[in-house]
Amino acid sequence: MPASMKSCADSWVSDDTCSMTLDRAAAAPPLLVPSGEAINPMLLHRPMLLPILDTNAVMVEACSLAKHAGKPGRFAGLAATGRATPYIAAHVLGEIDRHLPRLAEKHEVSERLARRALDRRVLPVLRVVDLEIRDHLAPQTRHILRVDPEMPRRHRGDPDDAPTMALAEFLAPCIIISKDSVFFRFGLGVVEWIPLAQNLLRLAGLEATASNAVVFIELALRLFGAGAHRMGVLAARNPVLAAAAASGLLWWCHRNGYLSRDDWRQRLTRAGKATAPLLELVTGAVTEHRMISESLVVVNPPVYPTTEQLAARYLARCGRSLTPGELRDALARNDHTASAALLRRTMLTHRAFVRAPGDLWTIGRRAGDALS
Repeated sequence: MPASMKSCADSWVSDDTCSMTLDRAAAAPPLLVPSGEAINPMLLHRPMLLPILDTNAVMVEACSLAKHAGKPGRFAGLAATGRATPYIAAHVLGEIDRHLPRLAEKHEVSERLARRALDRRVLPVLRVVDLEIRDHLAPQTRHILRVDPEMPRRHRGDPDDAPTMALAEFLAPCIIISKDSVFFRFGLGVVEWIPLAQNLLRLAGLEATASNAVVFIELALRLFGAGAHRMGVLAARNPVLAAAAASGLLWWCHRNGYLSRDDWRQRLTRAGKATAPLLELVTGAVTEHRMISESLVVVNPPVYPTTEQLAARYLARCGRSLTPGELRDALARNDHTASAALLRRTMLTHRAFVRAPGDLWTIGRRAGDALS
């Protein structure tokens, strides 16, 4: 193996450390997504954090799923929220093919079972993105490319990890899920990626729940508004009948005591007691969301992104393919102006964008399809 090629196994100190890593991956309890996939992932105005995985995280997840059959996959859970689709750079697939046999042997897992878990449970939920050379010239990726041996180790990069860093900057804001120390040294990642993945899963689940709650509240308000509007129209057309119906309803409520002050006080007290647990749940969720957000190390986007970066970031998060015209309108709602013709030309000149029949565009390919 070339000295410059750093595999997942090479980034660990010993076999015991390898075993401990896999055991932690199995022992960490899977966090369930509170409400499943977000109906409209773009509804919340909060920036959507995308996980960028490197080779070691993908292989450890495959070996963990192979060794512990029936265990829910963390990356599948992230994808299921609709707000945290995992992405990988194209070089990861080649590294997996080379290094998975060695890693499976270290973890005492059958290579056949590890590859089956990889093919069936890990790769189908990942998307692989092909980058251009110019993407590796982004500011933070340049630091990763520096390998001057005379520099202190804390300032020394690793070109093997540059594509992962470049992808994180291309789709930023992102979270890098990796055990490679180079990201930690430059303040762009953490050493222990398993708790990071758990926190991101919980964060995305909370946001999916909030997004769905907003959808249902909006739907309820629309139905209520439509009903009130319809009642208003009927009352305007039949004022005498409407006045008689309103008078009859008020008389019935008065006779049954529904208009008394004591009755309303009791009802409001019961309503307050009934909503107290819900308010506590919402408050706890908001507090947890803030704490997790503050603990994450985020790769932030540049202040002045390019047109291709704007297009890529929106397509990576919207959860569906868009035409250039639809993408133009979506970017305009976020105060970014670009014509449909410009967006089409931009996407045609970058390998990250994938075109489907009907002039529909998306970011990346399914990793399983790319590997096959």
